[in-house]
Amino acid sequence: MNTPASPTAPNTAPAPAGRRLARRFGGPALKLLLVGAVLLLMLLPLAYVSGLIDERKARQGEVVSEFRNSWGPQQTLYGPVLVVPYHAEGSASRRYLHIAPSQLTVTGELQPETRERGIFRATVYAAHLTLSGKFRLPAEFPAGELQWAESFVLLRANDWRALPASAELRWDGAPSAWVSCGEVVEEACSGDYLLAARAGKVLAADAPLAFEANLAVRGTEAFWIAPFAKEADVTLSGRWSTPSFGGASLPDKISVTGTDFSGVWRVASNRVARHASWVSNRAIEFDAGDLNRAVANARLGVELLDPVPTYRMTERASKYAVLFLVLTFLTYFLSETMSGVRIHLVQYGLLGLSITLFGLLLISLAEPLGFTAGYALSALMVLLQASLYTATVTQARRHAFAFAAVLACLFSFLYVVLILETYSLLVGSVALFAALSVMMAVTRHIRWSPPRVPAAAPAAGGPNPAAAGWLELD
Repeated sequence: MNTPASPTAPNTAPAPAGRRLARRFGGPALKLLLVGAVLLLMLLPLAYVSGLIDERKARQGEVVSEFRNSWGPQQTLYGPVLVVPYHAEGSASRRYLHIAPSQLTVTGELQPETRERGIFRATVYAAHLTLSGKFRLPAEFPAGELQWAESFVLLRANDWRALPASAELRWDGAPSAWVSCGEVVEEACSGDYLLAARAGKVLAADAPLAFEANLAVRGTEAFWIAPFAKEADVTLSGRWSTPSFGGASLPDKISVTGTDFSGVWRVASNRVARHASWVSNRAIEFDAGDLNRAVANARLGVELLDPVPTYRMTERASKYAVLFLVLTFLTYFLSETMSGVRIHLVQYGLLGLSITLFGLLLISLAEPLGFTAGYALSALMVLLQASLYTATVTQARRHAFAFAAVLACLFSFLYVVLILETYSLLVGSVALFAALSVMMAVTRHIRWSPPRVPAAAPAAGGPNPAAAGWLELD
């Protein structure tokens, strides 16, 4: 008699560890985790693009340095100071009485322009300066005979290459030529930045002596003046739309239009007032420690800022690349989760590379075209590429249009943040808060973890469904 075959026993062998892990952490959460890994990989090309931007910015700095060497540096004008040698009573050594103007008026007209070297640019200027004022002999001048025949006026700037040979100092109406300090001063001069003019006229104790000088200098990016006087009136003007006034104090009057600027300072008691006159064993005292620091800290001037600083704006734009990647990946992920469209991780990666190329396109196009045109063109290129790719991947126009709208909003938002430097933090914070609110509203119905299978009585000889653990979502 044949023994009936027993029913086949169910396969109760435990599932592999990887499958059990996928069941437990399957669904949208696992896909989001994998998308995050792809996002981390995108940091590598982002680092390369950021390094390239830094390299181009450094090259721009080198070009500006070359213009400083060939055209002129940032100029700082010090002085003028009247120096009178004398021999003190009872001493054979020679000493010098230094007298700063009791009143000084400086009028400077800057003529800025943009010079190019290849695709790199630098802002340079030519400045025409008029100095006028009065010297007054201090009430308590040193005892001894003042040698007025050997007296001279010192004036210092960082570079005098643009000074015409005909420049002169009018000393109480009489002309006196400006020469290198080595032609007048006995001691060694520390550089070619010091000018001297013979005074040679007695300064009476009860009467001020007037002077006037017309000068010309050339420089790069900024002009400063340290008004070395008890009272000073400084006026700087020029044709430039984005000046930045700075120094020890802001101008009392500022006028900035679309093309011109003007700043007026009236310094009644500045930081060098205590150096109105002093005695020294040296003729040249511009480099004396305390005095030099006091004058440098009292300087006034203007910087000629680039209206649209291409490299700084591009560098700031590159810092938002990670935010762009996160939001575009989230848009893909939500489209996939809510519509059932399957998007492979490789397709996420290709989209990420497209977004990453924006920084590279921006620096490449902004250098020859300017920042605004370069930004518009590079954003349009990335927008078209990413949107057409999305249409191909999802096979749905509505997804492509939605993604294009999101990306267009991101590019518009970034441009507004870059332009509004003063309120960029406020606008960026509010926009990010709004974006997070929209994301929370859209994802509130997503089930991030697979549901647990309800427990059921096992059939005789059959497997227990509850033992299967977590289901795996498609």
